Amino acid sequence: MRNMRETSGNHKFILFIMGLCTFFAVVCSLAFGCVDTSAASSGTVYKYYTSFQVQEGDTLWGIARSYYTVGYESIADYIEEVCRVNHIESADEIHSGRYLMLPYYSTEYLE
Repeated sequence: MRNMRETSGNHKFILFIMGLCTFFAVVCSLAFGCVDTSAASSGTVYKYYTSFQVQEGDTLWGIARSYYTVGYESIADYIEEVCRVNHIESADEIHSGRYLMLPYYSTEYLE
């Protein structure tokens, strides 16, 4: 019974840390969002981050195809940034249930 409580406590702690990291990343992206005026000809483009939970069968290429936006030269460049932001050294490091921070560009300014 003790192991069950310890596991539950560890799980709650991990979820808390993940939530805290997500909150921190969102606050930082809103406070320090990068502006890239060369990425869009119609005006200012802002860089943001969103949290994404990996599902069974997801791959970095599949995720990149869904979340890739203008502002990157290629999907490979986008994947490189996703790996850098999430401290991923190998595609084998993404597993179902893991959260990733995914960058994207938007012409909308989020307050």
